Amino acid sequence: MTNPLIHALVFAAAVIIPGGLLVYFAWRAYDRRNRRKPITSAADTRMTEAREAFRNHFPADGDSLRMRNRLKRLHMYKTRPQIKPPE
Repeated sequence: MTNPLIHALVFAAAVIIPGGLLVYFAWRAYDRRNRRKPITSAADTRMTEAREAFRNHFPADGDSLRMRNRLKRLHMYKTRPQIKPPE
């Protein structure tokens, strides 16, 4: 509905009817969600290029300092001496 008069009438009816505001706002959210534009091929290409640039800048092959530190801590945890709980 693009007519503001109709929106005002529907909103007024929603205020009068118990639970109508909940239905009104749910309908508006549903309507707005369905009106979203689909991703175009140009936007998809830009997203792909951005993803590739990110992966080139932050490689996932374990060369990063964060990954090395995480593997080191994991190895230390696995190889630490096991302490028996007191009985």
